[in-house]
Amino acid sequence: MSETKQIAEMANKVSNELFEVFKWKRKLVEDHSWECVNPEQHGNKKDHPSDCVFYYQNPYDNETKYINTDLKSFKNKSITKGNINTAIHSLSYATNCAPYNPNWQRLFQPEESSTVLGMLFIYNHCNTYNGDFNAIMESINIEYNHLEQRSQIYVCSPYKVTELYSIASDIQKMTGKGELPLPEEYCFFHPNEMMTKNHFDSDYNEPATIEILTSPWIIIKHGKARKCDAGYLIYYTGEGREIDEFVYFLDALSYYQILNNKSSVRIKFTKTNAHAALNLTEAIDRYLSDLGHQKEKVEDMINSMVMGTIDKTHPQFTAVEIGLLS
Repeated sequence: MSETKQIAEMANKVSNELFEVFKWKRKLVEDHSWECVNPEQHGNKKDHPSDCVFYYQNPYDNETKYINTDLKSFKNKSITKGNINTAIHSLSYATNCAPYNPNWQRLFQPEESSTVLGMLFIYNHCNTYNGDFNAIMESINIEYNHLEQRSQIYVCSPYKVTELYSIASDIQKMTGKGELPLPEEYCFFHPNEMMTKNHFDSDYNEPATIEILTSPWIIIKHGKARKCDAGYLIYYTGEGREIDEFVYFLDALSYYQILNNKSSVRIKFTKTNAHAALNLTEAIDRYLSDLGHQKEKVEDMINSMVMGTIDKTHPQFTAVEIGLLS
């Protein structure tokens, strides 16, 4: 295996380990191209690549979502507007083509009721990228990438990859310490909304949808663990700079009926901010006091809810190691 192939394999390994924790499944076929059936409309491309295809059942529309994924393992200097734009351009055509392409369907055998989404997964194998990725995305002309209105692409930036990998590692660590139950007894929470109902039963099969993984908070609903009662573990992915953002967050939890029962509620931060815990503490105090809770009750809630910041975790392997173990 060449060094280039070994470096590319890093993104494959990271994505597989990461999304398994979030209860995604993966098709066996990987790193395969499939013939385009409409090259005139798809940039005169003869075929489209699928590095891998993840899938899960969406709890709201009950469809199976297939995530046609382009895996990139980039060094710092490769994370540029040009490279990102080129990748999105190619992925746009593939995402447009896959839903009605018999060649893609023969490979990946989708369910009858399904949707194909695209995901660009960018792993920084140097673990030292500190550029402004948002600026790159804002500078890309989406219209140029020919994504059809019915199609969607999600871009998993190097920062988001690290954040999700850190959350996945924290979940596994808490499970090992008895602070979470085994995966069969926890799931990722999707509230019933006014116009959409969660189709999952009251079990622990719910995966984290791609929308949840890119939202300001990720909520785990869990059964009783060795060291914790049944309840909710929440990863707050926002900045945590303002008290008011946590007041809004607590209002959402109340709307979801999470704060209105006797279940355990624990909140962890994924981004380092010196004042996040203080701001959340003040927000809980203000929010619960306004609801008429006594001071002692408020203090108990603060002590049980505010859990601090998780460790930032990076995969540690080299191209040589990947070559030896593949």
